[in-house]
Amino acid sequence: MAGAPIDRAASVRTLPGIGPSRADALSLRGIVSVGDLLRLFPREYVLPGEKRSVAEARAGETVVLDVRLDSIRALRRGWRVTAVEGVLADATGSIRALWFHAPYLARSLKPGARLLVKGTPSGSPLALLHPEFETIRKEEEREFERIVARYPAIPSLPPRVLRKAIRRALEHVGTPDDPLPEDLRVRLGFPEIREALLAAHRPEAIEDARRARRRFVFEELYRLQSVFAVSLRARERARTPHVLAGACPLFSRFLATLPFRLTADQERAIEEIRADLESGRPMERLLVGDVGSGKTVVAAAGIACAVGHGGQAALLVPTEVLARQHARALGERFGPLGVEVGLLTGDCSMLERKRVRERIAKGDLALVVGTHALLQEATRFRNLALAVVDEQHRFGVRQRAILPAKGERCHFLLLSATPIPRSLALTLYGDLDLSVIRELPPGRMPVATKRLVDRKAAEAYRNLRERIEAGEQGFVLFPLVEESEAKDRRAAASAAEKLAKGFFRGRRVGLLHGRLPVAERIETVERLREGAIDVLVATTIVEVGIDLPRATVMIIEGADRFGLSQLHQIRGRVGRSDLPASCFLVTRGPITPEAEERLRAIESTNDGFRIAEEDLRIRGSGELLGERQHGPLGLGLADLVRDIDLLEEARREAFAQASFSGDLPEPIRAG
Repeated sequence: MAGAPIDRAASVRTLPGIGPSRADALSLRGIVSVGDLLRLFPREYVLPGEKRSVAEARAGETVVLDVRLDSIRALRRGWRVTAVEGVLADATGSIRALWFHAPYLARSLKPGARLLVKGTPSGSPLALLHPEFETIRKEEEREFERIVARYPAIPSLPPRVLRKAIRRALEHVGTPDDPLPEDLRVRLGFPEIREALLAAHRPEAIEDARRARRRFVFEELYRLQSVFAVSLRARERARTPHVLAGACPLFSRFLATLPFRLTADQERAIEEIRADLESGRPMERLLVGDVGSGKTVVAAAGIACAVGHGGQAALLVPTEVLARQHARALGERFGPLGVEVGLLTGDCSMLERKRVRERIAKGDLALVVGTHALLQEATRFRNLALAVVDEQHRFGVRQRAILPAKGERCHFLLLSATPIPRSLALTLYGDLDLSVIRELPPGRMPVATKRLVDRKAAEAYRNLRERIEAGEQGFVLFPLVEESEAKDRRAAASAAEKLAKGFFRGRRVGLLHGRLPVAERIETVERLREGAIDVLVATTIVEVGIDLPRATVMIIEGADRFGLSQLHQIRGRVGRSDLPASCFLVTRGPITPEAEERLRAIESTNDGFRIAEEDLRIRGSGELLGERQHGPLGLGLADLVRDIDLLEEARREAFAQASFSGDLPEPIRAG
């Protein structure tokens, strides 16, 4: 090869066209060295055969055009530039292109420039609205006769400069160490690393690029699952669990006294938990179920097993309202079986907290339900055998770890009422075993969901009034977001007052939001439960913690401001009995296309797992994973919708390596 060799560890500034400012822009993406740059993979490819002529462009169909810029001008309203208009042409015709919020294009683009443009034509006559483009310079024309890699946009770094820098790196960097074990790579049919890097950045055929992508996606996922496998093995070696095996009369009596029949999914989840408790290794399991699927009774069966074998069990929940609800429900189940349920929350008196903690420390209380008060150092257990965390996503990773650490040999069960796709669960919680409850208890009917716009919202309030007159209850929910929290609370309070004087005159209207004193919140929920409130006007505080069988109508104001999974959780507050239930999604004024997509999805199904898949598709794994995976663990290439097969394969291989090896394997690193 011509030119001096380049060290993979060298700064990207050693490459042509990468000066200090462009190096800074790359560093914001985590790209500092030449080796890092080779791991910036294309987001798509443009094939020579994909290019179309202007005459072939059709409305609504994405098209790639190789065109000449005939003219360019700024469109103004007064002194303000509203858009930049270009006329694009080839031998078959011309088409307008409009770019918004980009006045600089009128200065930087020159008539006569050759452009590669990608966009979706619309309107009549056809026009391209804010299309992607890049300039083809004369010296680059031959490059565009082959497959062209297109990379994620990086500010101040033109695509041609980025491609040139990567091409130089490919030509002058030696072959890196392959992070995949050779036997694994050969067995799975993946190309070796140098071949894969060349195919990813400068493929001769699109199939070569696809093979390279699968290899690097697998490598990402294998690296992540190796981290999980190492973490799990280390925790297993560090802890000796309670072995809760053998006959357990309390467990048998608990199941025998249930006033309903368990679903097949509940029975399977209970068996998985029971097997963990008997296995001789510490249970670390995530139980995922849809709203109203009966996760609590599954957790209670595990609690019965732990307590029945002489251990203590603790249930951690995020709010006082939910803690009291669980304490009441568990008391109804365990009280007749001779097991007292303790309650430890921040709103308990200091004297009561002291008394409960003394009984926990002595082992007099075998079962306790609590909020963050359970995590405080003053709360100590004599023999904690099972720690259960409900609504686990409401707690941080460190918070969740505190409770099981209070028992020397403690099993750990996390509950999540937010259904998540299996691919996301294995990525976020890959070091936990997974149990899933999809079935709803028999008799539950789907909640009829309807979108209402502006003045048509009156239909929802009339429906709620009719249901109240029939002896049922309902909710009117307002959004609560950090940027406008005080305003949102005022809107809810104002609405409660207006509704009490208007639509629901003569009816009992309650108000609930997170800034009310805890005692007032608890009193409001108790009055609601006792039937002393007909309509509860609230913020998203009702997303969890209120189980009200007679509630049959949910009106969600500003529904476009909620996330898809959140809408499903809120809807789950109604339809918790055999009474028909309705959810009305009220929007006022124009909303974004993304919000339209979310509302269509929630209208179309009551299946939380389908909604979770749709949420993953709409938002993408990057937003849902956050920094934990897309940052330190480097998951950026994998698509959790289409790469589930590679994720499953990577998990099997990583955990098999961790299982057969006497020594804990080191997590692999990027080559």
